[in-house]
This record gives sequence, C-alpha cells and structure tokens, in this order.
Amino acid sequence: MNKTLLAAAMAGALLAMPAVANPVKPRPPAPAGEFGPVLAQLVSELKALPDEPNFTRQLDNYAKFGFSPELRPRLKRLFGTERPFPLERVSGSAKGQVDYVGKMAAHSYKQANGTEFSWTEAVANITTDKAGSAVTSTGSWPSLLVTAPGSSFSVVNMGFSGKQRRGADGVAYGDAVVKIGVVTARAMRAEGDSKEIVRLDGITLRSDVTRRGAMAEMASRTTVDAIVFGNEKIERTNVAFRLTNLPAKALADLDKGMRAQQNSHLSQEAQTKALTGLMTDFGKRAMAAGATLVIDDISASYRGNTASIKGSIGFQKLVEADFSNVALWAKKMVARFEVRVPVALVKDLARVFAAKDGDAAAPDAEQLIGKVVSDGYAVLDKQVLRSTIEIRDSKLIVNGKEIDAAAHMKTFSRKVLPPAAQPPIAPERQPEPAAE
Repeated sequence: MNKTLLAAAMAGALLAMPAVANPVKPRPPAPAGEFGPVLAQLVSELKALPDEPNFTRQLDNYAKFGFSPELRPRLKRLFGTERPFPLERVSGSAKGQVDYVGKMAAHSYKQANGTEFSWTEAVANITTDKAGSAVTSTGSWPSLLVTAPGSSFSVVNMGFSGKQRRGADGVAYGDAVVKIGVVTARAMRAEGDSKEIVRLDGITLRSDVTRRGAMAEMASRTTVDAIVFGNEKIERTNVAFRLTNLPAKALADLDKGMRAQQNSHLSQEAQTKALTGLMTDFGKRAMAAGATLVIDDISASYRGNTASIKGSIGFQKLVEADFSNVALWAKKMVARFEVRVPVALVKDLARVFAAKDGDAAAPDAEQLIGKVVSDGYAVLDKQVLRSTIEIRDSKLIVNGKEIDAAAHMKTFSRKVLPPAAQPPIAPERQPEPAAE
C-alpha cells in the first residue's frame, strides 16, 4: 500500500473503530466537534512519511513514526493513547515473510454535547515478502457504538482482507474485501425505549485493480443482503461495475503524479488544482484508448422479485480535438442498457405507495404496465417487463423506439414542476384629469 492508502486505512480504522464490552473509567467530556479536526491533523502528519514503494520499509517507517507534540495530548484525550494504532513486527514469520500486528485498544469517550463514542479492540495482521513487493492483510473490528441525545448508531462484525503486489510500473495491483455484519440507526422514543429506523444486514464491498497486458481493469462490487426500514424489507441489493481498457501507462502516471503531489508543500488550493489536472489528463487518455464502463449488475429484490439493469457506456474513436467541447465527445458516446422488472414487483410497489399516500386515484398497476407495453417502451415476456435503452449518435432509443428527450423534458416540466413565478401585472394607468 502506498502512503495515501496507509493514511486512508488509518483514517478508516479510527472512523470505523469498533463498542466497548466493559465500561471504562469516566473521563472529562471532550469538546464537541474535536474528533474531526484531530483526525484531519493525524492524516496530514502521516503524509510526512517518505514515499516508499517497498511495502516492508513503508510499514517499518510507520511503526517508528511519532506524531507531533501538539497532536499527542489530543490523541490521548480522544483515544486513550498517543498512538491510536501502533504497529510492530512480530516473531514467528514463515521463511521469506515479515509479519506485523496492529491493534486499536478498546476505548470510550464522551463529548460535551452528550454524544458518546465507544468501541472494542480492533486488530490488523499484515504480512509482506522479504522483497517488499507483495503484502497481504486481514483485520477485524467487533463493534462501534455512537450514542447521541435522541438517537444511536451502531456497526458490528466488521472485517477486511486484501492482497496487493507492486507491479514493475509502480502501481499496486490486487484486491480488497470489506465486510460488515449489521449497521443500525435507532431513535429514542418518549416512552424511554428506542425504535429502529433503518438496518442494513450483510454488507460486502469488493474492489480490485488488475493488469492485463498494456491495459488495466478496475472493478467494484457492493452487496447488501437486506435493508430493513419499518415493516418493509429490500431483500438484496447489488451494484457491480468494471472500468475496462484503461491504459496501464496512464494509470501508472496518475499514481506517480498523485504521490508527487502529496509530497509537495503546495497550498490546499494548489493541490486541488494539481489533482484535478491529473484526473482530467487520465480521463482523456482512458477515453481516447477506448475505456468502457461495464455495468455487470445493478439489482434489488423485494418480496422475492428482482429488478435489474445491465449494460455499458463507451465512446467511438475519440481524438484530442473532441475534448475541446463537451458536445463533441458526448456525440460519440455509445451506451446500451438492459432493464428487467417483474410485473409482480410493479404491483407490489404500486400497493405500497398507494397505501402510504392514501391516494385512491393513484394509477392502477395494470393500467401502467399496459400503457408502457402499448406505447412500445417495453415488452412483456413471461410476466417480466423487458426493455433496452440505447444512446448513440446523440439519440435516445428505448426498446428500438427513438425518443425526443428534449420534448419529454418539456412535458415533464409542464406536468410535474411548479410554474416559474411571474412578476405581478402592474395596474392599468388611468388618464390624468383635465386641468380646469
């Protein structure tokens, strides 16, 4: 992991720190709002670590790192220690490996505004090879609890794993997985107990960066087993996409440029400008090389029925001149999506919304489905509405039918959006009476 990833991992550890099983000795309340500035200064000071591509030396540098005298007492006040996440080498490593263990001690602190943070011990195990070119890591955070006047937020059973190998181009290729058992938000009621507002079960986030010859690929997948709010439950949500055909050279230049920018002593404004330039250059090179956003799956299930979208977005033969005007490269956009919605899901949702709104005049689901099919926007196949959405040559085509998007937006504006306020009409001026 490079310096940025190390800082991000450290910040993530502090933010996702897991709830104390046993009470700790009471301490004076911390000033409200201190956590954010302390975390920002912590990340800022970690940037002082040298830009070290060797994973072993990078971890050794962090293990010996000490925060500034100004920051240490603030860390001690909030986290109970001047080194919130110490890292050290451990013995017993297999031949050709170097092992490290990092631990975040269980702790709790309360702010002056009544908000209290508490967490159990967090542990990370990291292994590198002797050459410092590969790293694997695993970790766990049992729980985090945040309570405030009138509400609470909890996260339990957090864990992560990852593998990375430094390529010859300097980019760290590999994968990472983060899993969270349950996230819950609750509100305190007048009766003295609490009411669950929303709960997310079984969250999994996966990402990977892969080298494929002269090209690279970045992929991401997020899955939630269940989202529960009140009496309703979305059984499964999935978002998976890939960015393919990325020039590996452009990715390496972006990585190198970001490291150089982070090691500079530029002002925040100058750093932001430099980062924007780096990202813009990378985007142009990727699009010109034929980079494609592939949507492998965006789907959600409700009462056993699943709606889904799959597709891709790319560009046709972009050249440098196309980037001088948004309309030029937008004209070369090529996109195609396949949409699948079960009829039973449409009916279920129509009933739910009608019940919530109490609107007896709401459109009937059967009429809505019939209208969509008769107008040619979808076909009905075994009780499933299917449609394709395409963009090519600046045209929007739905299920083979070209759509005038501008006209539809005007219609939508007239029917849905409130009319623009008009200036009051001035009263008609009456003629002056004739002089006697």
